Amino acid sequence: MNLEDALQLFMRRVDILVSMEMGGKLPTKEAYKEIKDEVRKLKKIKKQIHHETIASANASADRVVQFDNWLD
Repeated sequence: MNLEDALQLFMRRVDILVSMEMGGKLPTKEAYKEIKDEVRKLKKIKKQIHHETIASANASADRVVQFDNWLD
């Protein structure tokens, strides 16, 4: 999952929670709690994507270093 997909999913879920709260199907405190949970999930995904990007960049850098060492 990329960040754009995660944001779209987050927006969809929050939209549903807000609609349920406005329609009286979900108490305000419960909606707030659920939205906070969705924010936590989004942050976790963002952090995971960031770490994967860094790991990928480091792997690419390691290959360049190995190639440079091979030339010496």
